[in-house]
Amino acid sequence: MNNLGGFKAVVVVAAVALAAVSCSTGAQQQPAAQEKHFDVTGFGKLKPGMSRQDALATGDLAATGAGKSGNCEDFRYQGAPAPDAAELAADADVEQKLSAAQKAADDAEAAVGPAPGANAGAADYAAHAEKLAASAELSAKATELIAESTQRIAKRAEAREANGGVLFAGDKIRMIVPPPGVTAANNVGKGATIDQVKAAYPNGKDADDKGYDVPVPDQQGVVLSFHFTDGKLDVFMLFNGAAKCS
Repeated sequence: MNNLGGFKAVVVVAAVALAAVSCSTGAQQQPAAQEKHFDVTGFGKLKPGMSRQDALATGDLAATGAGKSGNCEDFRYQGAPAPDAAELAADADVEQKLSAAQKAADDAEAAVGPAPGANAGAADYAAHAEKLAASAELSAKATELIAESTQRIAKRAEAREANGGVLFAGDKIRMIVPPPGVTAANNVGKGATIDQVKAAYPNGKDADDKGYDVPVPDQQGVVLSFHFTDGKLDVFMLFNGAAKCS
């Protein structure tokens, strides 16, 4: 089925079929539906600068999250593959353990206190050494959980790029990633060259040797960000650098 100008093919009589239409056995002609494009204005009902509450109220996103770390939580689009329930449970378990481990490590570090003075006895030095050892052990445990949490965050980022979705940082949108097959201006999509992207968005700036950012009007710090691999567009998103995960 061919598309033209951002409109889905519609059913018409075979004798007058054109490149933008597709034949059907039905006698009724169906109205054309506008395809959603991804742009500085947003995607569908989702707009940069929206609060979490307003974004979820659009109905464009699934009702339940797709993974959370700290104050940042992923949501996929309605109709996208649902995240694995066991993985979500494991994510939540790791984050809970990490929070407890970080608190324990902080408390142990605070309890160490200053080193004993020159006139301190052996017992004071022994007690201080014991506190240092306990702090080091708890810090190591927290570090292990941080590494596991980081791996899970990376895995969710891969899923976000593959399926599209929104990442919230607290009440703010940190990023909006389009679902597969969606294009931006001039039908720029995955696989486009840097020159094609720059032709579609001449007001952007090189972010680095692999990125190109287009400012979003009336949204300070928000950009439509394009990322390239080997000179080809790999992923693009609306990104708010001021909305940080913690």
